[in-house]
Amino acid sequence: MQIGIAGIGKMGAAIAQRLIEVGHKVTVWNRSADKLKPLTAAGAAAAATPAELARNADAVITILTDAAAIDAVYTGASGLLAPDVRGKLFIERSRSPQRCARRAPCWSSARWAARPVPRDKAS
Repeated sequence: MQIGIAGIGKMGAAIAQRLIEVGHKVTVWNRSADKLKPLTAAGAAAAATPAELARNADAVITILTDAAAIDAVYTGASGLLAPDVRGKLFIERSRSPQRCARRAPCWSSARWAARPVPRDKAS
């Protein structure tokens, strides 16, 4: 299975690294490409755009910072939903999953799962 991950912060990087370690083919994308270097060194491929990430993945995990990032990364001109994503699985792990959950059925015919990263008590 080809897995794409959009949003390479602490959680996204840890998930990508573990998936690489257990032998999955992983492609990563992040707004700031410098965060991809350790993962590409570990064997991940880097996508130039979210659309490229979605096009080349069977499943896409997103871990994005806020509602604006979710909208831009999913629905922008080169967003995750720009290519044909029918039958692909999107796993939304952002801290603003309600935005995705409300709009996901309208966005595409892809399959969806939302499981937000819980905020710790210090946040």
